[in-house]
Amino acid sequence: MEVRTSSPIRRAAPRLVILAAALTLAVTAIPASVGAGLLEKPPKAKLATTGNDSELLPAVPISKKPGARERVAMSLGPDKLDDLATGDRLRISGEVQISTTCVRKGLPNCIGTSYDYNPKIATRIVLSAGPQADDPSFALSTTTKKLCKQRRPNRNHHCTLVIPNTETVISDLASLPCPADACYVNMILGASHKKAKPTNRVVLGADNPDGSVKKDKGRLNVVQTRATVPAPVAIESHDLVNTSLPLTEPDKQRRRSVYSVPLEAPRKGEVIAFDSSFGINITKLRFNTFVSSKVIVATTPTETDPSKLAKSSAPLRANATESNGFNCTLGRSGYRNPCTVIKAGATRIIRDVVDEYGLPGTLYLNVVASSKPLLTESVPGAPVATLLPASGLRVLRYLPPAG
Repeated sequence: MEVRTSSPIRRAAPRLVILAAALTLAVTAIPASVGAGLLEKPPKAKLATTGNDSELLPAVPISKKPGARERVAMSLGPDKLDDLATGDRLRISGEVQISTTCVRKGLPNCIGTSYDYNPKIATRIVLSAGPQADDPSFALSTTTKKLCKQRRPNRNHHCTLVIPNTETVISDLASLPCPADACYVNMILGASHKKAKPTNRVVLGADNPDGSVKKDKGRLNVVQTRATVPAPVAIESHDLVNTSLPLTEPDKQRRRSVYSVPLEAPRKGEVIAFDSSFGINITKLRFNTFVSSKVIVATTPTETDPSKLAKSSAPLRANATESNGFNCTLGRSGYRNPCTVIKAGATRIIRDVVDEYGLPGTLYLNVVASSKPLLTESVPGAPVATLLPASGLRVLRYLPPAG
């Protein structure tokens, strides 16, 4: 597996880069004295995330015109964010899954009323004066858009929209839409189609057979750093760990590691941001497939579920993103074969990781995926979906101050 690292020391091995960055911190992060004779702690990166069950609403209305009935899907308020200061860097990322519903009248899982058109979904992240979609704000990301096809046979049903890591520098507090101590970071979501009726909805999450909504399909993340916090160390890999996904094995056995990047000598307080994409090809299959994915902190490059050590080393049971997905279709749709899976998020390390000898250990950040057939009774043999490389996995490590 080829892993590339970029930092002030170019082409150095990951361990050497991490040690060099730590030494730099030890030299340059000199704390200032305070009146009581105590020393201020050197500044470090802070991660705020909406975590589990991030979705604020069960569903979002579909409007006739784009932007007309937008809602805040997820939000981080002043209680989760540090007061903003000039020079602060805000690195945001997010994932959200929506599901079209009511494909036919009379279905028990219908939320709202039925529709057979294909809504357009749009999401963006903003810095805002409040928790509502129409509060004063300015953009922290571009808008991500997707056509989420409702009509069969190439129905997407579930659609995942991802906003990759994007950094904004706060250069002028006076230009903010909010007081520095009272800002919100909101993920705004909208759905639209010219034939929409007031009672049409898309589900924020997944619709269950009984008509309830299953949340916990996405997150909103903010990495906040002061101007004096050193830039993160970048590590990336473009090598696929596996080249295919089995379709007919039991659920947990279907999972495969797609990309993996080692995290050498992880220490308590480290913040990790990441982006990834890979392709999936179902040309050789005769049916559409559901593709799900997540990112985990792991103890081996092939691990698909976090181990006990990983769960004790990262929050949210070492799940760096939620598991979400979409239907990849052979025919025209918002996710037409070959399909691209995009992941983005952030996590942190909550304990120093050492091996059995007390030496610095190694964790891994793994992109994990699985696939299963849709709307087909017979799947002969052992079919597989082919994995394709795309942008790979890029990891940004915000190392804590030394000492």
